[in-house]
Amino acid sequence: MKSMKNAKLVGLALVASTLGLAGAVGAGAAQVDHPTSTAAVQMHAKSTTVAFSGSYKGTMALLWSSSAVTVTSVTGTGTSSKLGRATLKGTGTSSPSSTCDPFSGSGTISSAKGKLVFRVVSSSKQQACAAGNAAPTSVTVKGVATVTNGTGVYAGAKGTLTLKGAFSIQSTTAGSSETDTFTASLTGRLTVKG
Repeated sequence: MKSMKNAKLVGLALVASTLGLAGAVGAGAAQVDHPTSTAAVQMHAKSTTVAFSGSYKGTMALLWSSSAVTVTSVTGTGTSSKLGRATLKGTGTSSPSSTCDPFSGSGTISSAKGKLVFRVVSSSKQQACAAGNAAPTSVTVKGVATVTNGTGVYAGAKGTLTLKGAFSIQSTTAGSSETDTFTASLTGRLTVKG
């Protein structure tokens, strides 16, 4: 009788360990503890999808080299959904070889209500296209900004935003720098915590 009871307890312990549960076999009963992990709690954290729309205008500083153009700074103001009056800041780079070329960059959109952090990775989806073959000329920009993080009303934000913009260039001479005005808009949907 005692060996049958021990066999049942050993069987319960095997089942518990097979299921990944921590078990303890005591005198006459099996006790199973359910683990609580940070990952399990995070899986149950609520997230919601929200629309984002923002329009900005300001200035951008360009520095030309023989093979590339670097946007050393972008600073603009405008309005954003949920953020209200907000500031757009960023940097970028491109290696122009034709009238339409890929570009990359990174930036933030922030206000007292929160902040979004984004990046644009150089690809065929990101294009800066000049209207003419020589400067001075206008340039239109289209691309996708990948939001990598956020704070405040956009805490933990992730997602992609469609980026559209325009500016004009005065020169493409290596070693020259200039400051130009720009307009930009970003729209899309983001997943945020909360």
